[in-house]
Amino acid sequence: MQTKIRAIQRVSQAETDIEATQQGELLVAPGAAQYMEIARQGNMFVARSTTATVSATALPTTTAGFGLYNSEADGGKSLIIDAIFALQITAHNILSHFTLIYVCGQTRVAALTDALIERKTNANGGGGSVALCAAGGAILDAVTGVAIGWMPIGPSVQAGVVSLAGLGLWTEVNGRLIVPPGRQFGVNVMGADSTGTWNCGVMWHEKQITLG
Repeated sequence: MQTKIRAIQRVSQAETDIEATQQGELLVAPGAAQYMEIARQGNMFVARSTTATVSATALPTTTAGFGLYNSEADGGKSLIIDAIFALQITAHNILSHFTLIYVCGQTRVAALTDALIERKTNANGGGGSVALCAAGGAILDAVTGVAIGWMPIGPSVQAGVVSLAGLGLWTEVNGRLIVPPGRQFGVNVMGADSTGTWNCGVMWHEKQITLG
């Protein structure tokens, strides 16, 4: 059995019914997409490398296809990771599985050089991000990029044909990874073939939160 609660609309002052359970718990249907409001406000960003890098055939140390750094002072905004992705640019020479791997720094380290453009996902231009994004290479701090810190994420993709590029990797993170102020974050593609190249990237939003 459902219960109706009478409410008054703030603007029109008209009365309306709100449905609830028999115990008075409100029954609510969301009227917006999951990330729409964060994106609308201009707090969600995306960036990717512009120079393709080869996939790793072993766990890397300081090398990353894409690097992200939180430039905030201690106690400032955190970078909430929403998705990690990579797009194959040049083809591989052997059949292989490819997967995304990431490393999330645990201590404050030196800032990365901001060499890439962070774009708002509301199509309202760039700017306003506290993140510094670096192109691929040996860009991570040794404390951040030690091999033991690299973790797999998302499903792997199997290459069915050699010499054809175009594989895409996309993994929803949905806030499971957080980059606090002063920390680095790195992304790589890992596989058995080191000839194919990839552009790697990250989608994130920025928020003031208290970390436990």
